[in-house]
Amino acid sequence: MEQVKTTGNDMDDFDDAELEELYSWIDGIPLSRPKRNIARDFSDGVLVAELVRHCCSQKGLVDLHNYTGANSTNKKEENWRLMNRKVFTKLGFELGDDVMRDVITAKPGVIEKVLMMLRTKLNRAEWELKKQTQTKSKGGGGRKESDKPEADQYMGSPRGKGMKQDTTRGPDYPSIPKHKIIRSIAESDAVPRILFEEKEQECLAKDETIRILEAKIHRMEHLIHLKDVRIDDLQNRLETMRPTGVRR
Repeated sequence: MEQVKTTGNDMDDFDDAELEELYSWIDGIPLSRPKRNIARDFSDGVLVAELVRHCCSQKGLVDLHNYTGANSTNKKEENWRLMNRKVFTKLGFELGDDVMRDVITAKPGVIEKVLMMLRTKLNRAEWELKKQTQTKSKGGGGRKESDKPEADQYMGSPRGKGMKQDTTRGPDYPSIPKHKIIRSIAESDAVPRILFEEKEQECLAKDETIRILEAKIHRMEHLIHLKDVRIDDLQNRLETMRPTGVRR
């Protein structure tokens, strides 16, 4: 079970691109209260419950009537503990007591961490639900998809019959251009669609990770540049303050 963790200064864990993307995502969701200060607005958990209800099509995941607006710390904690137990654990993560305390007291940067984790888990839950729906719809009729490796499926198909296969080296396609082999496999629908979509989802997730890492690298390079400028400035001040005639 994944946990959201806090650091000394949580806002330093994000770059501007990540925060802008998160805030744009939240702004695109209709909520019952205007969003003025994200740390205070989400401190009682009510808007988080509305967000989950809007983004997740899974029935019964969250009941909005269980979460009421609150100003007292005790009521806010009650909302968050209920959501932690009833909602977050079903999505595959949870909040520790320290994180809930920081969210309730509107500590800057903590609710952003929670929402980023929540968005990732909601996207994953929606993809899993879609995959299950597609599997059930195909299970009632039509051709049954095989669990065998793609090469084995192809060798057993009408297009693959007659081809030699060396079991020590995998399939051996005699004198057939590679692009024709790929086209033949695609035409025979040897690759299960659900497998293709799963790999596609993995690629999208990796692309997103690469984009975030590149943004962080750019931010670190910018910080290094600022530190170099600061060092040069301090060195120049030191030189101007050095008494005349004193050698280094």
